Amino acid sequence: MSQYDIHTDEQLIALLKCGDEAAFTEIYDRYWNQLYKSACRKKADKEQAKEIVHDVFLDIWKRREALNISYLPAYLEQAVRFRLINYINRNKIPAFFDLFETLLFSPYEADQVLKQKDFIKLLEGWVDILPETQRRIFIQYFLKELSVKEIAVEMNLSPKTIQNNLSLSLRHLRTRFGTLVAILHFFI
Repeated sequence: MSQYDIHTDEQLIALLKCGDEAAFTEIYDRYWNQLYKSACRKKADKEQAKEIVHDVFLDIWKRREALNISYLPAYLEQAVRFRLINYINRNKIPAFFDLFETLLFSPYEADQVLKQKDFIKLLEGWVDILPETQRRIFIQYFLKELSVKEIAVEMNLSPKTIQNNLSLSLRHLRTRFGTLVAILHFFI
């Protein structure tokens, strides 16, 4: 039992900002297991989960003087989510599709704007792993809002090829996410 276990999270954060290693250790001990379990629930394997949680705490220590944390548990959960998204995007793991539902329908009522940002980052990761032609068509159609004809002219492909590629992309999204495809139009 440390002398810091009686401190509130707010007190620990204030001490952490001053470089208090014991306060950091108390935060680590208090939240490591919870964050590890959370990372595992969000589809990280055990080693990935350990690495992600370790990185979150390392980042907190490095940025301790500049941190602005109002509610530590939510901040840590969000940090784990972002680390997991970054890990998946960096490694281009197709299994990230399973995270859409986990992130958007989390039991935590975190700020909705952050959930939208998570969704957009995952969508960007999904777009990045599409085959080159499908990726270009998807971006031009949904993000640049070009018509099928305009894309066909620009890419020197038939309109039917453009439609087929869009159908393949949307079918893949629909297969993986069902009702989430309807949400896609809200975010784009």
